[in-house]
Amino acid sequence: MTISFGTMPHICTAKVTAAIEAYSPARGTTHGRLDATAYVCAVHTQVARDMWTDQGLTPYTAPVSRNSAMRCGYISDFRESSPVTPA
Repeated sequence: MTISFGTMPHICTAKVTAAIEAYSPARGTTHGRLDATAYVCAVHTQVARDMWTDQGLTPYTAPVSRNSAMRCGYISDFRESSPVTPA
């Protein structure tokens, strides 16, 4: 399966409240390798979880710092060296 970590399927400028991590199976577990993280507001948490689940990944919701200046829709792809920013 080819996994695509493009931009989130929405445009939103709200402050980030959660980091939705995407884990792919490795070493016999469903949460073996962290491949990406989508940073989203409270409204788009489920959108990000569904996005990772639809790609066969295990989502995990983690809190972010209240002082974070990031905006909803930012994705970090840990398989590559450069982050993906929203369109």
